[in-house]
Amino acid sequence: MIRNLYLLTLLLVISSALSLSAQDNKKHTGIIRGTITTSDSKPAAMVVVALSSSNKTGLTDEAGKYEFSNLPTGAYKIKVSLLGYQDIIKSVTVDNNTPAVQDFELSMQINELNEIIVASRNNRFDKKHLSSTLRLQQPLLEIPQNIQVVSGNLLAEQQLFNVSEGVGRNVSGVRTLMHQETYASVYIRGFDASGMRNGMSVNGYFGPLKEDMSYVDRVEFVKGPAGFMMGNTQPGGFYNIVTKKPTGISQSAARLTLGSFNTYRAEADVDGRFKKDGRLLYRVNVMGQKKDSWTKYAFNNGFAFVPTLKYLVDDKTSVTLEYQYQFSEFSGFASYIYSMNGFKDMPRNMTYNDPSINPTRVHDQSVFATVEHNIDENWKITGQAAYLNYDMQGQSLYSVYNSLDKEGNMRRNISVNDAVNTAKLGQAFINGKFTTGSVTHRVLAGVDLGQKEYIADWSALKDTAGLSFNVFKPVYGKLKPSDIPQPDRSRSLRERAAGPSGAKGGYSYNAVYIQEEVGLLDNKIRVSVGGRYTNTTKLDALGNDENNHAFTPRVGVNVNVTKNMTVYALYDQSFIEQTGLLVGGGVAKPSKGTNKEIGWKSEWADGRWSATVAAYDITKTNILASAGPDFPGLSIMSGEARSRGIELDLKGEILPNLNVILNYAYMDAKVTKDAKPQNVGAALPGTAKHNTNGWATYRIATGKLQGLGFSLGYSFQDDRAAWPTVTTSLPDAYFSLDAGVSYTQNKFSVNLLFNNLTDKENYTGFYPGAWGYKHYGYQYMTPRSFKLSFGYKF
Repeated sequence: MIRNLYLLTLLLVISSALSLSAQDNKKHTGIIRGTITTSDSKPAAMVVVALSSSNKTGLTDEAGKYEFSNLPTGAYKIKVSLLGYQDIIKSVTVDNNTPAVQDFELSMQINELNEIIVASRNNRFDKKHLSSTLRLQQPLLEIPQNIQVVSGNLLAEQQLFNVSEGVGRNVSGVRTLMHQETYASVYIRGFDASGMRNGMSVNGYFGPLKEDMSYVDRVEFVKGPAGFMMGNTQPGGFYNIVTKKPTGISQSAARLTLGSFNTYRAEADVDGRFKKDGRLLYRVNVMGQKKDSWTKYAFNNGFAFVPTLKYLVDDKTSVTLEYQYQFSEFSGFASYIYSMNGFKDMPRNMTYNDPSINPTRVHDQSVFATVEHNIDENWKITGQAAYLNYDMQGQSLYSVYNSLDKEGNMRRNISVNDAVNTAKLGQAFINGKFTTGSVTHRVLAGVDLGQKEYIADWSALKDTAGLSFNVFKPVYGKLKPSDIPQPDRSRSLRERAAGPSGAKGGYSYNAVYIQEEVGLLDNKIRVSVGGRYTNTTKLDALGNDENNHAFTPRVGVNVNVTKNMTVYALYDQSFIEQTGLLVGGGVAKPSKGTNKEIGWKSEWADGRWSATVAAYDITKTNILASAGPDFPGLSIMSGEARSRGIELDLKGEILPNLNVILNYAYMDAKVTKDAKPQNVGAALPGTAKHNTNGWATYRIATGKLQGLGFSLGYSFQDDRAAWPTVTTSLPDAYFSLDAGVSYTQNKFSVNLLFNNLTDKENYTGFYPGAWGYKHYGYQYMTPRSFKLSFGYKF
């Protein structure tokens, strides 16, 4: 029954009827020609021109001209289409004597026009619409959920290299932690956030690599589950990485960045189309980076290569293929400092690592394929498929568990860092709109399929690496090859993963979902009802299949108080399968979540700036948490939790040429059930009760100093939870003050940015007793540093 339901839904989503009509067999002597221009009277090249009652299509040349010849006499309709512009249809009559001339002037689509209008006002931060990958094709103001978009302009201005470097500071209730060098630890509303890429769930048990910002167009943060459409998402929310796609406009850009800690980075972005017929568009993004750290002997070098092709089959259909390759070479995972005395008692550059240890290397590859077809101006079907492969091999030099004594002596050993994470993903969905009388309807329906697998070897080699190490009198570079035990890789990783120190997991899922939004009273009141049925299969600890399933409903209401002000209410649920081994044995159980939310949204000054206020109440069962920095690949289950809070987001061009982002979140996220009674009432790890951020940029628009800009920002977090679950908060608040100066003139730009100007000793960590440790553990965050970038557009 379920299989038949999946098949029926899939056929509904990916099928559409297209009809063609034939021409009478008349003498073909007529001609239609014309010129197509944009609204600013410039020639529009590579515009798709199609004739009704004919299979003829063509493209305009560089002068915007088109021509059809050898046509039978009669009446025709001409349709012109160009990505980002509204389609235009005009009628023309052909006879055998005189060529018919029909010119066109293109107008931008409403969504694109809104973005251009905003950009013309120097509003670089405020996005009004979501990308198509999130399926909800309507203004953010009308969606009954707190959704925030971080624009590519802001990513570049803040000189962010990856998701973990502070993207979340631009959104209320989001924290980014720095536990690992490879994957992003992003928390939303107190819970680990699900990671999406172009609308597909790419989260693995260990991976993928943090997306490099060189190929990212924007980052979309969705608060709350939204599981009815995106699937397998955490109840706190998810972030969606939208990668750069071909635009068809010939343009290129390059950027060189220098910075603290021996940072050298180069990026290139080439965008255009092949000229043979103009239907094949391309975009290539390349990045190379060498970067050390404030910690001794720590580094993270990388490379990214992301080519994308988009083929315009006709004016309604396109096919996009994207290959993403990222390489990372880093110094291992031993980034925590241990102490018997407390936090911040050791210098920032302290490490237990050694320059003699070989680096860990990661090859992360993925392929995305997307087919989009516009049935008409109201209905669209989309199919997507992806394959991801994350392959890591290396080792880390760790402190032997609880070997640190009061005199600072400890023993060190080698831990293997071998892991492979793969995912096969598929989606198909249809969205559209129609009316019944005065009522408008928006419909979204689709299927969501996936298979994920993870295998790893985290063996701690028995032999001690070298002699005893003293944290107060560290000696580096003296380890000989004979002092360093080497892992045995003669067996395959899959075989080692089945051993006592290995880890393996995986699951497959399939789901169907549907939502309908009904617009009443001239669309001033919008009521949406949706649901998702998900079925998952995974292996239990004995290697047997374990099946889980759930139905997750969603109900939302959004009401226009005025044209530019709405209020909303939302009830939403989540269901997410969890994999991996637990400390002490066993496998993780699925987690369910419930979100109740109300909010207010408004725009001012003709949309130049906007604000969102939201209040929420979230519960989550079967909390899965990391087992700690010395147990990579293992987890613990800490019961049930509840998160309540209030959020404020304000952004836009507050004054002429002054762009501002300001957000604040109050969060009360606590454990409500736990196997250890003493943990009930403790704050969830990764949370801060008070979290506020700001960023402002002013750019001079006229005069001799035109293009000169100044930026100022801050981040503040107080009452921060320690790891993993304790009732005592960290004793210090987090604070960073940032400032920059930039200059943009024509195609050239330069940007100098200083982070953590006050050089505050920010850190995250845990108290004695966490995971059985007898000492404190902490990790320093970025000290005072700078980045200087030079950019040029071709």
